[in-house]
Order: sequence, then structure tokens, then C-alpha cells
Amino acid sequence: MEVVDQIYAHLAEVTADPAGKGLNVRLLEKFDGQVTENIAEADRDMLIHQLADLLPNLQQDPTPLATLIEILIRPPSYTFSRVLQIRPPVDFTAGLSAPSPPINLVTLYLLEKAKLRRSDVDIVAGKPEVIASLIQLWLSTPETAVSQKAHDVFLALLTAEEEGRRSGTAEHDGHHEPHHQSLMWRRVFRDKDIYELMYRICSLKNAGQDGQLGKRDKTVAQARLLDLLLKIDCESIRTSQIEEVEERYGVKRNGLLEYAAVKMVDYEDDVLMHMTLIDFYAELLKPDHSSVRDFNTSTSSPHSSPSLDFLLHCQLHARTLSYYLEPSTHSSLDLTYLYSRSANYLATYCSSYPERFLSTETASERASVLRRVTEALQNVSPGQWAQDRIPKHDLHVLASLPGYALLPDSTHGTSPLFQLPTKPLNAAALQTLATVFQGPIDLQADPASSSSSKAVARALYFLYLNHNPQMWHEVVKGAETVALKDVALAAISLIEAVITASWAPLPPAHQDDLPLLPTEHELAEQCHSPQPLPPSGILAILASPALETVLPCLLRPAQTFSNLVGGGKGDVDGSAYRVAAAKYDVLLALKARVREV
Repeated sequence: MEVVDQIYAHLAEVTADPAGKGLNVRLLEKFDGQVTENIAEADRDMLIHQLADLLPNLQQDPTPLATLIEILIRPPSYTFSRVLQIRPPVDFTAGLSAPSPPINLVTLYLLEKAKLRRSDVDIVAGKPEVIASLIQLWLSTPETAVSQKAHDVFLALLTAEEEGRRSGTAEHDGHHEPHHQSLMWRRVFRDKDIYELMYRICSLKNAGQDGQLGKRDKTVAQARLLDLLLKIDCESIRTSQIEEVEERYGVKRNGLLEYAAVKMVDYEDDVLMHMTLIDFYAELLKPDHSSVRDFNTSTSSPHSSPSLDFLLHCQLHARTLSYYLEPSTHSSLDLTYLYSRSANYLATYCSSYPERFLSTETASERASVLRRVTEALQNVSPGQWAQDRIPKHDLHVLASLPGYALLPDSTHGTSPLFQLPTKPLNAAALQTLATVFQGPIDLQADPASSSSSKAVARALYFLYLNHNPQMWHEVVKGAETVALKDVALAAISLIEAVITASWAPLPPAHQDDLPLLPTEHELAEQCHSPQPLPPSGILAILASPALETVLPCLLRPAQTFSNLVGGGKGDVDGSAYRVAAAKYDVLLALKARVREV
């Protein structure tokens, strides 16, 4: 192949004069585009050997050669065994420690090849100096792209068996060794020097000392460690591994997770890292946050999980919620940055652990949440709703609450849901109503819990409609206001949510565990209906008052801007088309549900 011969000759010239002979970047790019797939394996190996020989001596920008190596080793057929056969041998430690991002990256690409075979991962695990250099590069480099690649390689090596089990690509010997018993995990969590390296790099106590990062770079390293811990969450990071190391950094019993979540960050003096920390807590609450799948599926439930237990035990749960539930106890500066993060944490908590939120043991917490949401929404004037100056974080919390918590209590007969207006129309308020009325969409939820949630969603729809009889009249006005695209799309989304709602009938008698849930007869009485209420969303749309307004809206021809702004030329966002397409999709959903009925 002619271009390969040209590359050989050019690399030989550069090797003979690495300082004076410049790289022919155009020739290398030509190779990139033409030969990556069809080159003979012998030529591929010879070129890689030639590049490996040249790269350490090159006295100019190595980026073109590093890119060429990455392209040459890209095929899956180029295994880690072939990487180990490169001559001169690849010095992974030197490549990872080099002050050159292109050299770092090409070394990472070569090391990454080990993830495809468990035996190759074990070879890497047997090189502690390589693992130490990988961790040092990942946490310390100022180059974001290099750090992200190092993170990806480190994660791939730690979870190689997990990936192999799911994809069938990793080599194994017929049985699956638990991840915490693999050589790589033992190297990282049972090798004192490697284990302490993660603590030392991220600790603020030695910031600015000789050989250590400054405080700013330390906080970057802390954020990187938090990101990885979410993905490898399991017993190995939640339990003590090397007490001598952990005691040195103030950790008592919960290992690396306790260090990162409790001890590592100076949250009182660094509000930006406090934001990152709260985001970490919220992600930690999600049942499927870890790449270690067995840990996710075997330890979480709608009532609790190791993550929630950890946050409760360390009092991080209460501290985080206080920025939302008790804003008067915090400074305005903290609230500017942390109120929204606290609200997101609360929303994640409520949606991930609905049974705990509704339990008697959290009654005071639940009352505080409902009171805070109600106060936040009560303080919004009609003008603010119209101008979209609204508490969106509080709406997020409201949409995430278990539906049962939104049922009116017997004492006051009100609900935070009733604070949402349909006049003036607001897109976020309409989307929140759509979420509440839709009902549960988790098909894997407990059947009994799912059935009660479906019944609650149906009850909330009719209770809200009784509270706001003009709802559908206003929603249809919004759906037809094409000029306000976001409002129109949100209104149409609300219509679709009711049509496709996942509802169930209410129980015939009161349930001891759900005292606020009305019976069918009581719901009809509260809604002043002399006859039974429609049992499904589609029948609710086909009944008054939706029948007289929603169906004519869906069946009317789509609106355009043809009579405005130059015959529609001003509709640069395609609002008319998007609204018309959304209405058409709702019509299809309506047709499908009518056929089911």
C-alpha cells in the first residue's frame, strides 16, 4: 500500500533527526482517512513498533503520532497481549507521568486494552506503580480530557468483570468472582500505598505543601473522586479497609465513602464544593447509581437503602434538607447556591423512597415539606405566574412527592396541588399537573403500591377539577395560543397525560394504612357528582367538562401564522408546526385508548 510505504519512509527520516525533521501532518492525516481498516496486521505492528521507538525521542509536538497510534490500536482485534509485545516495551508509568497530554492519552488508550480480558486486568493489577500513576494522573492533571480518559480507564479496569457479565465480551473461567475479591479491587483497596494515595491527593490538610496540589486543584480532585465513587459504590467503599490510613484522615467506620462524603470537603468555607457535595448525595440516593449492578438490585427498596441509611447515620440527610425546609437558618449567600440543590435532593429522596416518606416515622418531616411547598406557592402572585417568575425548584419537589401526600387532609381540606393555577397559564405549572395526574409509570413497582398510586392519581385529578372547574377551558386556550409555544406544548402535554393516565378505582372501604384515601362514594360526594366518576383517563376526557372543550380543540385544524408577521415567515422557531405535531400525537393516543375502551 503506497501510503504505508510513505509513512515508513517519513518516520525513518524523523527518527534519524527527531529535532530537525518536522512531522508531515498532512501525510499522517491522509493515512488516518485511508488505511485504518484495511492495513495488514504485519504493517500495523511494524508501524506501532516504529512509532513506539520514535515517540520517546521526539523533540516536537507528539500529538500527530499519538493520534496515529490511537487509530492503529483502535480495532478490537488489537488486544492487550499485542500491546505487551510492542518493542521497545511500553513504559506505562512514564507515559502516565509525562507532562504531555498527548503522551498521557496514548498511554491511556494502550492501557485501556486490558479491560477486554480479565486475565489482562490481573496483569495490570500486578503493577502497583502503574495503578498509582493512573490514580495520580486522574486526580491531579489540569487537563480535563486527560482526567476524563483516566477516569474511564480506571473505572473500566475496576468493573471489567461486571461489563463482561453483561456483554459477554470479557474472558472468564466459568465462575464469577465477586468484584471485591478481584486482583484489581484488592490492589486499590488493600494496598496501603495505593489506598492512601486517594486520601492524600484529595486532603486539604496538605494543600500547597511540597509535591502537593494547591487548594483549588484539590477541590477539582475531590469532585473527580466523588464522581467515581458513585459508579463503583459497593461494600468495598462503605466499610473499613485499612484502619491505619482511615484513622489518619478522621474516618471511623465507613471507609472511603465516609471520607469523601463527610470529612474531605470544607463545605462551610467553599459553597461551590458544597453544591457538588449535595449533588453527590442526591445521586447516591438513586437506586441505580452504581455500575456494580448486584449492589444496586440487592440492597435498595422503596423504604430504604444503604445509601439512605448512611446519609441518615452521618446526619447528612437532615443537614442537606435544612437548606430547603429551614431557609431562615442559613445565610442568603448559601441559599442562593444551595436552595435549588437541597430541593433537588428532596425530590430525589421522595421519588426514590416514597414508602419511607409516607411512613409514620417521618410524619414531622413530611409535614415540614408540605408546609414549605405550600408557602412557596402561596407567595406567587398571578403576575409572577404570567411572567414565569416562579419557584421552579418547589414545583420540582411537588411533582416528585408521592401522590398520597398531596391528598387534602381532613382538618384543612386543602393541598399544595390546589395552589397551581391554570389562569394565568404557566408551562411549568401545567407540566407539574401532568406529572401528578399521569399516575405511576414504573412498571416494576410493587403491585399493591402501584395500584394505590394509580387510585391516588385519579382522585387528585377529580379533586383538582372540583377545586378549579375552569381548568379545561383555560388549558384549551393555552393549547391554541401558538404564539406562546412553551405554554401550548405544556397544555397539550397535560391533555395527553390525562388521556394516557395510569389510573385505578378507589377501594370500597377505608384502608388503615392510607386513612386519607377516600372511597369511590366519598370522592363523588366531594366532587358534587350525582353519578360515579369515570374510572379511566380516556373516559374522563370523554365526560364533561373536558368533552365540550378538549375534543373540539384536538379536532380543529392546526393553527398557523399565515395571517401574521409576513405570512408566517416570522415563525422562526417553527412553533405552529411543533404545536400541530403535538396535537396530532395526542389524537393518535386518543384513538388508541378509545379502541381499548
